[in-house]
Amino acid sequence: MKKYLLLFLFSTTVFYSQEKSKIIYSNETVVINSGKTLEIETFTSERRAISKSKNTEEYSIRVPFDSFNEVSNIKGFTFIIKTNKQKELNSSMIGTFDAEQENIFKSDNKFKYFVLPEVEDNSIIEFSYKNKLKQPRFLSSFRFQNPIKTQSSKLQIRCQSTTEIGYKIFGNHQDKIVFSKTKDGNLDVYTWEATNIPEFEGEKGMPSSIYFMPHIIYYIKSYEKDGKKEELLGTPELLYKWYYSLLKDINKTDQTNLKNKVVELIKDKTTDFEKAKTIYRWVQQNMHYVAFENGMGGFVPREAATIFEKFYGDCKDMANILNEMLHYAKIDSHLTWIGTRHKPYTYEDVPTPQVDNHMITNAVIDGKSYFLDATDKFCPFPYPSAMIQGKEGLIGLSETEFKIEKVPEVAPNMNKIVISMKLNIANTDVVGEANATISGLNKSDLLNQLSAYNQKEIEIWKNTIIANNQKIELEIKELQKNDYQELPSKAIFKLKLENAIKDVNGKLLLKPILLFPLKEDAIDIEKRKLSIENDFAYSYEIQYEYELPLDSKIEFLPENAKNENDLGSFDIQYKVSKNTITVTQKIASKKLLLELKDFVPWNSFIKTINKQYNQSIIFTK
Repeated sequence: MKKYLLLFLFSTTVFYSQEKSKIIYSNETVVINSGKTLEIETFTSERRAISKSKNTEEYSIRVPFDSFNEVSNIKGFTFIIKTNKQKELNSSMIGTFDAEQENIFKSDNKFKYFVLPEVEDNSIIEFSYKNKLKQPRFLSSFRFQNPIKTQSSKLQIRCQSTTEIGYKIFGNHQDKIVFSKTKDGNLDVYTWEATNIPEFEGEKGMPSSIYFMPHIIYYIKSYEKDGKKEELLGTPELLYKWYYSLLKDINKTDQTNLKNKVVELIKDKTTDFEKAKTIYRWVQQNMHYVAFENGMGGFVPREAATIFEKFYGDCKDMANILNEMLHYAKIDSHLTWIGTRHKPYTYEDVPTPQVDNHMITNAVIDGKSYFLDATDKFCPFPYPSAMIQGKEGLIGLSETEFKIEKVPEVAPNMNKIVISMKLNIANTDVVGEANATISGLNKSDLLNQLSAYNQKEIEIWKNTIIANNQKIELEIKELQKNDYQELPSKAIFKLKLENAIKDVNGKLLLKPILLFPLKEDAIDIEKRKLSIENDFAYSYEIQYEYELPLDSKIEFLPENAKNENDLGSFDIQYKVSKNTITVTQKIASKKLLLELKDFVPWNSFIKTINKQYNQSIIFTK
């Protein structure tokens, strides 16, 4: 689906060389005029103090736009403090470029680009421009925080009193944002101002920055046209009404060939579940994802018959053809709008097109609701894809009816890696063979990696199998991807761990646990400021079967141990039968998002696991 333009302009400032760059002010004024037509213009101005001229990204400006808006009146200058001279930006310095994005086949996204001239250390830059919006439902958002300190930021909306504005503030530092509403003649003036917002510093593994950076989403709820109130947005009902208007005229082309394909696919299937699974897998396997973000093509699915002929499409197209095929199989299904986990919004908080960026299919089979996303080519049926877990879906039922339903999160035991090892002692080494199976979203992740980087197949498999123990030598004997099948992916391999046995005064020490899921996942609480996102919850089930020499005598065996909380669990069991020691190791990571409040109990959990990983068996022979 169409991605929204966030006019997020990187900035910085400094008057003395020892200071960092910063934004002195970042202002945006939105002027809404209602009458016979609704006219919307945004005026943006920003001043930055540049500490070091070598940091060219701080005075290289991109202004994004597309077919729904026009950017004009770009002005700017550089003021060099030490010489008290000003250099103006001229039109020859401003270029227009296509915004090239990975996996986007056709897009109307472009940007204006310019570099402020003759910037030296400790310069001041300033720029401004006008943006005319052609589609009133696409009012954007405003960020009060940037990757560098922002001294002052202000959003102002000016409109007639008959125009009703809706808004919602998200992110941190909301206590620093001051709101006021005043009158200027016959205009209502909404103003949000913030001062001294620190620079935003991202961290590895964090969710999207918009979970943290303070920003406001604003929109027009209603306005007056020819003396009558026109409702635009403000409720999920109004948003759905507009969404439905975009879909009402699709799928008018003859679909006989598509219907015949469905008949062929399900001819031997006796249950709706089997029919849906067969159709879903056919779409996954045969439709190739190609994104379109060109005008309304970013919102309106193409004809299902056309998609069937061309065998490619974007998320809307794949949802549409899947939905139509399920209908021919007489399965209750509906197109569904959804925001991926990149967006922290709900339909109640943000009843505008900014709430979502994706489309899938919802199917009800035997009374149970499933969210089917065929853009993940290897997502197992009927799992939701990893990127939509826990998010709200807006399910279109009819012209006037819809429902909002939350996508379930996939349980850890559904995304499991199972490894079974048969091991022997060879002098001081541990050697043996093992089988590994990878299922659920773990399998999907593996297969997507293999598809994208097939030249690194062995490396990817090894990294999937060896959990935080690169000392193990693996020799892959057999690999089975089992893509588009219910079977898990499978690997058979030989392994060797050198110097695994330590001789201490005639007693032999063996650390029986060789794989260490979560071992390195403790959080530096002193440094970490942001939550941590996981693609999915997952689990490991590992069994080690050690065959000791026949004359061995076990002197010490660790006690069984288990621990469980809302964040994770482990269960480690030891069993002896004659000269065979069997160790089972079950580990689960349960949460998609580790919040700040989770860090202390999480670290305690990891510490307890790592203590078990360091346990030794003592034996003699």
